[in-house]
Amino acid sequence: MSQPNPAEEPLVGEVRFRVPLPIVIPMVSLLLIAAFAIGFSRVLLSVPHEIGVVIALVAAANILGACAFIALRPRVSASSLLELLAIVAYPIIIGIVIAQVGIGEHSAAAPVEEGSGGGGAEAGAVSAEGLAFSTETLELPADKPAEIPFSNEDTEPHNIAIYGTAADGPTKTDPLFTGEIIEGGQETTYSVDPLKKGEYYFQCDVHPNMKGTVTAT
Repeated sequence: MSQPNPAEEPLVGEVRFRVPLPIVIPMVSLLLIAAFAIGFSRVLLSVPHEIGVVIALVAAANILGACAFIALRPRVSASSLLELLAIVAYPIIIGIVIAQVGIGEHSAAAPVEEGSGGGGAEAGAVSAEGLAFSTETLELPADKPAEIPFSNEDTEPHNIAIYGTAADGPTKTDPLFTGEIIEGGQETTYSVDPLKKGEYYFQCDVHPNMKGTVTAT
């Protein structure tokens, strides 16, 4: 009866150990690459766009340089690998620090001078539908230019005109403001010159029965 050869036993164990490596190594590599890509993308998304582009370019250049260094060297020591890893990782670390500190996230808004560009305080929006305004009262700031957003949701043309009194409206006498006539389905924003404090009358010049009161306060 033949005796088992002791020299064969380590070989069996070695074969059992090496068989799964062609499967395990690619899977582990894919998991590490996916984890790195996801983590790095989170870093880039958490920093301002311009800084993120710079970090991505520097990291890509470092990775290419490290791969070229390893490919040109027949043997690379462990200390050299650690140095290459540090070089590749430093832009990522810088990105994490920038994301935590919040550099570049808050930019000071340029101050806007009051009254620049012809704008003014905005009153409540007014619309026209069914030969009627959406409101019979308008409030505007006194002694300041104002804007009235107007939307004509009707099929008829309309506008907004402001007069000193209700008696001036039907005859269109001395209008304080006359808005452009807007066709149905169109909209605009009227710019009204400053009105003194008080009450005024507004109407649609095309359909004077569409009317209301303007209060400048």
